[in-house]
Amino acid sequence: MKYPWMPMFWGDFFANTLHLSAQEIGAYVCLIAHAWEHDGKIEVRHLLRVSRVTSRHWPKVRAQLEPFFRTTEIRQLWVHARVCEELAKLGEISNKRKDAAMQMHSKRTASATVLHMHPPSQPIESLPNGKGREAPSPQMHGKFADKGNDYRSPPRSKSSNRLEPLPDKRARKAKRSTSEE
Repeated sequence: MKYPWMPMFWGDFFANTLHLSAQEIGAYVCLIAHAWEHDGKIEVRHLLRVSRVTSRHWPKVRAQLEPFFRTTEIRQLWVHARVCEELAKLGEISNKRKDAAMQMHSKRTASATVLHMHPPSQPIESLPNGKGREAPSPQMHGKFADKGNDYRSPPRSKSSNRLEPLPDKRARKAKRSTSEE
């Protein structure tokens, strides 16, 4: 899953990179960002391009950055352990939140069906003492009257925004050309 942001622990970052040059730090940040977008892994064939380092400087930069990554047995991937840990944590949090949301929605749906079930109507004779009552009217009178499904209530306060038609493009161009002369 892709996450729109990446946690960056600057204290840890600077504590571990104080010995690097500005170029090496820049390359390291680019590699971390790329690893974040690709499940903590970077293909070896993409390292030079992702790090934004020239091929002339790459051997020295690579030697400095390689200890920050774990290489796979086949040596086709560099893996950043911290990025993988953070992605795993975010995955767990995301799954917990998804489960909680699903549980909440299932409870809402269940209670909504119970709330919207209407009890069967009773005949007048079955009411206590055999006395019937008049059923309340579905439409109330006064402030809370039911206006039907298609009714839209007016806004509570008048808006100060005025809707005006957009000016014609030709008129704007003509106005601009006359003001420039």
